[in-house]
Amino acid sequence: MDPRNLVLLIVALLNFVLAVFIYQRGRLKITHVTFCLTVLCVALWSLGLAFFRITPSLPWAKFWSQIYYIAAALIASNFCYFSLVFPCQITTLTLFRKILIYLFPAVSTLLFPISDFLIQSVVEHPWGKEVVLSRSDHVLYSIWFVFIMGWAFVHLYQKYRLSEGTQRMQIRYILSGTLISTLFGAAFNLILPLFGNYRLIWLGPPFTIIMISFITYAITKYRLLDIKIVAVRTIVYSVLLLTTLTFYATLVLLSQRFFQDTVGFTLSVIIGALLTALGFEPLRRFFQKVTERVFFKNQRHPQEFLSDLTENLSSITDLQKMLISVTDLMTDFFNLQRMAIALENEEADRYTASVYKGFWIEPHASFSLDREHLFIRHFSQPQTAPLIYDELDMIQPAPDSRLRGEMENLGLAVIVPVSWKAHLLGLLLLGPKQSGDPYTPEDLKLLDIVARQAATSIENSLLYNKVQQQMNELRIVQTQQLIQSAKLASLGELATNVAHEINNPLTSILGFTTLILEDMGDHDPRKQDLKIIQSEAMRSRDIVRNLLDFARKRGIKKEATDINPLIQKTLNLLRHQAEISNIRLNEDYAPDLPTIIVDADQMKQVFINLLKNAFDAMPKGGTLTITTRAHGLNGPRTEAGFHEKPLVFADRVIEIRFKDTGEGIAKEHLPKIFDPFFTTKEGLGTGLGLAVSYGIIERHSGRIEVESVIGEGTTFVIKLPVKQEAPMSQETG
Repeated sequence: MDPRNLVLLIVALLNFVLAVFIYQRGRLKITHVTFCLTVLCVALWSLGLAFFRITPSLPWAKFWSQIYYIAAALIASNFCYFSLVFPCQITTLTLFRKILIYLFPAVSTLLFPISDFLIQSVVEHPWGKEVVLSRSDHVLYSIWFVFIMGWAFVHLYQKYRLSEGTQRMQIRYILSGTLISTLFGAAFNLILPLFGNYRLIWLGPPFTIIMISFITYAITKYRLLDIKIVAVRTIVYSVLLLTTLTFYATLVLLSQRFFQDTVGFTLSVIIGALLTALGFEPLRRFFQKVTERVFFKNQRHPQEFLSDLTENLSSITDLQKMLISVTDLMTDFFNLQRMAIALENEEADRYTASVYKGFWIEPHASFSLDREHLFIRHFSQPQTAPLIYDELDMIQPAPDSRLRGEMENLGLAVIVPVSWKAHLLGLLLLGPKQSGDPYTPEDLKLLDIVARQAATSIENSLLYNKVQQQMNELRIVQTQQLIQSAKLASLGELATNVAHEINNPLTSILGFTTLILEDMGDHDPRKQDLKIIQSEAMRSRDIVRNLLDFARKRGIKKEATDINPLIQKTLNLLRHQAEISNIRLNEDYAPDLPTIIVDADQMKQVFINLLKNAFDAMPKGGTLTITTRAHGLNGPRTEAGFHEKPLVFADRVIEIRFKDTGEGIAKEHLPKIFDPFFTTKEGLGTGLGLAVSYGIIERHSGRIEVESVIGEGTTFVIKLPVKQEAPMSQETG
């Protein structure tokens, strides 16, 4: 077969495959249909030329010449229609316009079978067949073709000037590729035949490869006609392979023409085939390298980027460092002008970008978005796709029109949501690429993977930080407990020494005062003064006893005790004082409480201290509520107080609450409430009652907490473990 005919058949096949592929991607879209028809007509044009050259019959040759002239006219008509509707229709396609576009091909198709319109005959020459054209008809045909194609190019150029971003780049490559192919095609198929040169007419279709290459580039880089990146490389390499075959078919043709007169036809074909075999692989590698450099710009492979990203996300626990690392990796890989990661700040009720590159922020200002910001409200809906600036007007239904303006103000090209279980953790705010290229579907898929991995790592980092914070708080509490224990130990030793020193003179004072009072008459004026001395001495003795109780590690007699009757017995001692103080007692005891192993006398001392404190907090009367409950460790629990310590005991806890409606305790006093000698009673208290109570509860492996609100009252909560053990008597120190 003549290599020229092979080239024409390859070009026809290539255009046919491209047309089918475009139609499958958007068979219901007018842009896809019209462009598909344009490419199909190119395939028919090339096929008609091939069969014109192949067929030996002159009548059939005339038929095929009519076919390729009709196909060429339809190329112009369909491309003009495409220029009016791509990428979006800005001109009303009236019936007159449609008739103007398709009238000439329709009339030509009707005239060809019944007249010698345009093509008078086909003659055979030694070098091949030639079409005898009607000069006037050919001039008319040429004028119409130039007018229609010129109209299409003017429309595309106008749209190019009005468009921006992805659309601008799409139109640029369609306009450039089609214009170059049209110029070459017109030169070989319209201009040269006017001057009687018909030998080079077969070169017109091969130059459509330029158009196909430009369109392929637009498909690859600018998502032309919504063709996905999945098929991009297949198209690219197919084009390159077919281009290579076309090149070597031409090489075979030239070798035949060069060697045929000297070595004969057969040997010249063998020489051409040998040259093809030797040079095909090197040229294929060359085209592959050029393709990677031109179409994909030698970018790092996405797998390498994802590998580096995964390594950084999994190895860095500090959230700030992780955000910096992700920003650096993405900025370098995508070659971004600017980027920021805005994360949710629950305390500030905003989304704040603590890490950003390329944005100009005023000194001491912050890059943050409140929850009512357009971006946040848009992405608060689940399963929301990324926002792409160049495609906002293509989304159906259209999003808030203000989104485009806000993205333009910030200089953003893409916004990707970072969500965890339908909750918006943050946003990836990406600016344009340094190269000016738009984001490809491959880029968007990669960004989706990045967002998913980042969401998991951010959530893990937040949980890690929360655990670290809780551990730090626990460490502070434990340190305070150690300080409290050290205070108790040192003050206990001091209290013991002081109590012994004071106890001896107090005993003498009380003894002699009592003897004098017994010998003194009832009407002695000094008797009242002596009673005051006796009362104050007894008060001092009580203070000394409290000091000794605080300091002394006396024996603890533990036994199984029912806590409800123990509280009632203690309360009976103070009911009269409650009545005269206008204090109402509410008792709410849980039935069937388990018995606990405690020292009943020490528990009474704790209860008396708490009851007296409650009475003192309500000088004008009020209500004191005492409740008991039993809880499992996984059941309800009280919020931790300042001196909370972890419970390390059995399965259940008895909780005892003393809640008054008194004046309350100031917030700044709560951390000191269990410190020895700390009191808010302005000289009426010793400051030892709560410290002693704290020590007793601690020795019973329990804890005591306090909650208070100024003006509303105070609640003391005692939690004691329920141990399943036999009663025992424990002696210490």
